[in-house]
Amino acid sequence: MNRQLLDPFEPEYPEAIEACLDDEYAVKCAYSHNGSLLATARSDGQCFIWDMDTLNVMRRLQHGEVALKGLCWSRSGRYILTYNEAGVCILWDLDGCYIRAKVSFESAISCARVHPRNSMQFIVCPSREAPCLVTVSANIDEPPSISPICITSDSVDQETKSAASTCCCFAKKGIYVFFGTSKGLVHAVHVSTQKVVCSVKLSSSGVNTISRNPRGTDIVTNSSDRILRVCQVVLPVEDGEFNKSKSAMPAKLEPSITVTTKIQDIVNRVHWIQAVFSSSGDYIVSGIEHKAEHNIYIWDKFSGSLVKMLTGPNELLEDFAVHPLRPIYASISTFGIIYLWTRVPQQNWNAFAPGFRELEENVDFIEPEDLFDRRITMQDGSLVDCAEDRILREKRAVNAAVEGDMDIDVDITDDDPLFSDSDSESGDDTFLLSVVVDCDESLLPPTVTPSSAPAGTSSVELETSTAEQGTTILES
Repeated sequence: MNRQLLDPFEPEYPEAIEACLDDEYAVKCAYSHNGSLLATARSDGQCFIWDMDTLNVMRRLQHGEVALKGLCWSRSGRYILTYNEAGVCILWDLDGCYIRAKVSFESAISCARVHPRNSMQFIVCPSREAPCLVTVSANIDEPPSISPICITSDSVDQETKSAASTCCCFAKKGIYVFFGTSKGLVHAVHVSTQKVVCSVKLSSSGVNTISRNPRGTDIVTNSSDRILRVCQVVLPVEDGEFNKSKSAMPAKLEPSITVTTKIQDIVNRVHWIQAVFSSSGDYIVSGIEHKAEHNIYIWDKFSGSLVKMLTGPNELLEDFAVHPLRPIYASISTFGIIYLWTRVPQQNWNAFAPGFRELEENVDFIEPEDLFDRRITMQDGSLVDCAEDRILREKRAVNAAVEGDMDIDVDITDDDPLFSDSDSESGDDTFLLSVVVDCDESLLPPTVTPSSAPAGTSSVELETSTAEQGTTILES
């Protein structure tokens, strides 16, 4: 459906399940940057990439035999990062479906995220080690460089457990990265200098997940105390982040992370799987961890009130993902079924054409003879009725005679704000995942082999004739 014809006042949350995808071992899922692809991490060590238009599997990536813990897309959609419980992290290049980089750690990986502006950098958070910044070299033969990050301000030993982080999330442009620890702390670290900019202690319970909104002004955390916290983030402005031609320079504020809203279920006191922002950042989407419920809660970011609760089948909710542009959610049940939640579009044609009249039943329309005829003035001043298609053909013939065989360069690309950030310095690298068609060999044309050579034909002429026949078959 064309996005320009959608209702701009449509709510940002779905209503019901539209489709189901059967993925037996799926445990995690994530949408690409434009929402055209959905990647699922499986417990058998594979990663499936689904096309959201055809709802078919486009790629199958074999990470290993150990179950995957999660995955993360790059901004362009060309690279995807997968990591498992054995501490192996792989960066895949979908252009050729090969391993671009592979790193191993001594402990299981709890979280890993790709840099939003540089696909050759990603942050890895092992469970019992310090988080590391991995930089992939331009040369494929060279191993990637691993740089540990000390996320504590007092510079404690990096091998101790206090230096480890449970989750991470990049800021909007990747200049800063947020870390959540098992002690209930959230740190904002500068990626280049690897220095802690600001810190805040949310609670004594550990931070399980952390994510930011599309604007980069807020983050939401999910802690073990069953409370979701929305925090407003104020970070130092870099010299290259604003336009120097503007007369008004941004004011330098003190870096801070302030809790603005707390969300919890006071009655049931349920555990939350994760918490993410909606596509606009005005709502908080969370899912409960209950073995008999498949419910997704949608909260208002400002007031903390419950807006909508999506009730699914009586199956355990493993994970869910929010579409970056549309009110579409994808949730995974414990049986490996992927449910796609969406809204049923209500077609109100009177809103587009006030004089439009809806019919109760079909009516046969009889086209008049001169419905598409047009009265034109000839050179002698007489009026002649001419068909519309004939006028168009004559205009095209005149234009073709004037312009000749000139090549016309037509540029149909436009910067869609739904696919790119408004303040990004450059556009995204356009990447389209090619479709691999599994063709049945029985449908291919048979191989033509001459039974016997005609009289007076040499072996060289026979080989030439066979090659010409094969070429004809391929061209047909």
